[in-house]
Amino acid sequence: MSIFENLTQNGNKTEINNNRFLRLISYYLNDFDTVVKKQDVESVKSAGVSEEVAFCYLLAAYFGLDADGKDREFFNSYFLPSVKMLDVNDYYQDPYYKTVAFDGKTVGNSLLTYQTYAPYQGFVRDDYEYFFDGKVLPKIGFFNTEYRYPAILSDGREWMTLLPNEINSQKRYVKEAFGKVLTYGLGLGYYIFSVALKDDVASVTAVDMSDDVIALFKSEILPKFPKKVQDKITVIKSDAFLYAKTLTENSYDYIYADIWHDCGDGKELYLKFKDLERFCPTAKYGYWIEDSIKYYL
Repeated sequence: MSIFENLTQNGNKTEINNNRFLRLISYYLNDFDTVVKKQDVESVKSAGVSEEVAFCYLLAAYFGLDADGKDREFFNSYFLPSVKMLDVNDYYQDPYYKTVAFDGKTVGNSLLTYQTYAPYQGFVRDDYEYFFDGKVLPKIGFFNTEYRYPAILSDGREWMTLLPNEINSQKRYVKEAFGKVLTYGLGLGYYIFSVALKDDVASVTAVDMSDDVIALFKSEILPKFPKKVQDKITVIKSDAFLYAKTLTENSYDYIYADIWHDCGDGKELYLKFKDLERFCPTAKYGYWIEDSIKYYL
C-alpha cells in the first residue's frame, strides 16, 4: 500500500483523485524531483514504450502505485496526460533567449548567469488544465538532456529566473495583449519583451516597486533589446495596487498582473487586483497562472 492511499477526504471520486494527484505531485516536486534517472528510463523503454510513458511508470512506482493493476485508471487519467517531455530547442529558439545573454556579469551582489535542470528532472510546465468532468490536471514536464535557463543570483541564491513554466504559461497573455499594454511586475523583462515585439502593441508600461529590479533591468537587460522594442517600453516605480487606483477608463487596452510567486501567495493578490478592475473597466485583463489560482479559491 502506498503512503497516499489512505485518503480520508470527503467528496466525489473525481475530487478525491484531483487531491490525490496534486498531493503526490507536490511531494515529488518539493522533495524528490530528480528521483527519475536516465538509466531507469532506458531500462523501461526497452519494453517498447516512449520516454514519457517510461517516466510516468517510474514516477508511479516511486509512490508505490500499481500502474497496470488496481491503480491503472488513476495512472491513465492523471499521470499520462500530465507528463510531457519537452525539447530544449523550443526554448533556446525563443526570441528572448536568442537576444538576451546572461554572460556571468556581476552587478553589486547580483550575478547574471544560467542555472540548470538535470536530465529527467521534473518541474511544473504550465497552468492547470480543467476538464468537463471536473478533473483538474497540473502539468509536469522534463527534458531528456540538461537544460540551461536564465537566472539572476543574489548573494549566491536564485533571485529571478526564466523557467519553461514562465514561458509556457505566459503565451496566452502575450497573444491577448494589444494596443496600450500595462503589466504589473518586471522580473527579467520576458513578458514586456515578447509583447513589445507585436505589431498590434503600441506601448508597454511595466510597474514595479523594487529599485534593485528596475536598476538591473535598465542597466543589463533593456539595452540588449532591439531599438524598436526599447522604444515601446516605459518602466514606472510604484506599488501596483496604488498605481491601479490612478487608472481611468481607456488608460490602457490590456492589463496583465504577475507579481506573485505561486498559488500560495497569488490567491490574495489576485482577488485584490480583480477588485481594482473597476478603475479601468474598458481594459481586457490577464493574470498569471489564473487557472491554477482559481482552483484554490
